[in-house]
Amino acid sequence: MTQTAHTNRLANETSPYLLQHAHNPVDWYPWGPEAFEAARSQDKPIFLSVGYSTCYWCHVMERESFENEAVAREMNQRFINIKVDREERPDVDQLYMTAVQVLTQQGGWPMSVFLLPDLRPFYGGTYFPPADAYGRPGFVTLLRAIDDAYRNRRADVNRSAEQLLNILRQLAEPPPASQRITINWEQIDELVRRSTADYDPVHGGFGGAPRFPRQTLLEMLLTYLRLRPVDLDPQSQIANRKAQILSMVRHTLDAMANGGIRDHLGGGFHRYSTDAQWLVPHFEIMLYDNAMLAWCYLEAYEQTEELRYARIARGILDFVLREMTSPQGAFYTAFDAEVDAREGGSYLWTAPQVQQALEDSFTPEQIAEFLHVYGLDRGPNFADPHHGTGRAESNVLYLPDGADRENDPIIVKMRQALYQARRKRKQPLLDTKIITSWNALMIRALAYAGQVLQEQQYLHAAERAARFLVKHHMTEEGALYRTSRDGLAKYEAFLDDYAFLCQAMLALHDAGGDENWRDQARALAKGMQYRFADEDRGGFYFTSCDAKDLIVRQKVATDSPLPSGNAVAAMVALELGDRDTAARTLSVFAQQLLQQVEAMSSMLEAAMLYVDQHGELTVEPTADAHSRRPISPHQLAERVVTVATSWRSPTELELRLQILPPFHINSNAPAGGMIPTEVRVPDAQIEAIDYPPGQTWAGQTSIVVRFRQPATQVLRVVLRYQACDESACLPDVARVFEISPP
Repeated sequence: MTQTAHTNRLANETSPYLLQHAHNPVDWYPWGPEAFEAARSQDKPIFLSVGYSTCYWCHVMERESFENEAVAREMNQRFINIKVDREERPDVDQLYMTAVQVLTQQGGWPMSVFLLPDLRPFYGGTYFPPADAYGRPGFVTLLRAIDDAYRNRRADVNRSAEQLLNILRQLAEPPPASQRITINWEQIDELVRRSTADYDPVHGGFGGAPRFPRQTLLEMLLTYLRLRPVDLDPQSQIANRKAQILSMVRHTLDAMANGGIRDHLGGGFHRYSTDAQWLVPHFEIMLYDNAMLAWCYLEAYEQTEELRYARIARGILDFVLREMTSPQGAFYTAFDAEVDAREGGSYLWTAPQVQQALEDSFTPEQIAEFLHVYGLDRGPNFADPHHGTGRAESNVLYLPDGADRENDPIIVKMRQALYQARRKRKQPLLDTKIITSWNALMIRALAYAGQVLQEQQYLHAAERAARFLVKHHMTEEGALYRTSRDGLAKYEAFLDDYAFLCQAMLALHDAGGDENWRDQARALAKGMQYRFADEDRGGFYFTSCDAKDLIVRQKVATDSPLPSGNAVAAMVALELGDRDTAARTLSVFAQQLLQQVEAMSSMLEAAMLYVDQHGELTVEPTADAHSRRPISPHQLAERVVTVATSWRSPTELELRLQILPPFHINSNAPAGGMIPTEVRVPDAQIEAIDYPPGQTWAGQTSIVVRFRQPATQVLRVVLRYQACDESACLPDVARVFEISPP
């Protein structure tokens, strides 16, 4: 089969992700009325596949199943097949991802969901291999089983779909306050403490591998450092706590900048690190990651006057302006992770390749110094996870000894020469969609750079991109489009698009841009209020009141890793002097903030801004607060493990774990890249930790922490684990326990 042997309806789309599938033998439909009517008229269930252009496993499933003639025949015969780009339709992605998480207690992309013709989901998952293996059904077996259930057990399928729809409706609204909640600096201090409980004092960063930058958390911590008042006594607890947090933030920013997650030649950052050391990245480069990281490094520079942070921010912004900017000034979406189906193909080097690229312009001694500075003299550090021998054969550039030599003029020249050599290689796919909210994040970062660095080029680039959005993504009535490509704008915008663009316009005004930007932000905020606000209960829906192709409207307050649209809407309201809207938004999510602050850094930042401007906010309990709600996967993960602690001796602390059947948790050294169980005590010196044997633990088990000396103050113990059953894994959680000294 040649790639052009088939052409389906996706050939008429503008999304690079959808166009990647335009020549599959699968009879794909885009999300829309034509597909829905086909499902109803042909009485077929819908197979919904959601992904994005730079998603590695999306490409794998396409190669294995969607390009396979036999698999495509099964799909076309039994289903109406819909392909969605999650970056174009995050509302579709969010709703059905919630369904998959309820069904399987996990989620990810590619997302595979089966719907009735009326769009109610009844079964779902993520990646499915093409054939049966390891005792689990493959994709074809699953297709036949789903079709059989739809044809022969329709009543059961309808019942499951209706139950799931009811759960989705309940989860679409945040839990109401069950008791009086007071949001003040003391409450914020506690929430910040919880948010930093999974800090890694060895490698920097938060959480374990795979390790994400967590930009919304970093921004929240930087905002806390800027706003939190300190007592007159410089030795107060708050002063000490702020010093600790600044150390965490600097350690994390430094570790990321030294690691392979940063593209040391191009200046941008990859999406995440596959390891805890920030060394080997997943090579996607996303616009939103770089926009938010640029802001964080700029704010860190503003607070610390550390010149390196300004240089790193410039590197990010210059990379985006050079490689991710359209001729009209707007910003493209992402670079793919792979080249010719190989992860990181254009970014990897061997020592001989570096020597060959530099030998005409630099001495052997200079090249040897470059190899030392960027870790190539320590041997290969990258093993292709999907091809090759499994042994490391090439290198991701990183700074093993830190930044001491990074700014040396000769090293800079060699970096530039190697970058030019790299540009001659085949480059990863650039997704040239222009997304309103992602552009707004970059506009905000560029405007802040113009203000902090006093460099007008960045402010001018920000204004140029903002004018593009106003001209091409905004209607005469002031409504926004979500995305455009090649001059064609489409899809009604979502809450994030409105809120982020309002925030970006205000940043332009603050940076000294055109005086009209604040007026435009105020007008856009009024439109956001009309289209998305819940006037009865407070807060904002993710989708507009005009949306007609979703079965449920959701209110979302968790970060994704983008900031929550509700949180940014509250921040915008505060900056525009609309205290009431900000207070109502914070109030409607206050209970969720107390329960899930680890996933709500932006909402906590909004709470800080409110308390800084207006003092404490009191939220009264709601009458229906105790109504039954389905628990989220994160809440279930916390309940799977109960922990009791006791001192065996003055230096030995035992954690007794009871794991709820049918779940198990991974060991401290699990196989297959699973998330390990780990115990950390950030403020104490640990001699050793005795973990139980085995790859997984179930039922009752104990972990013993042995300290070098007896504790003299309350210890903060962090337990991180991931619970799984035989078919799925729950989200990993970090539990924090305060242990009194023996």
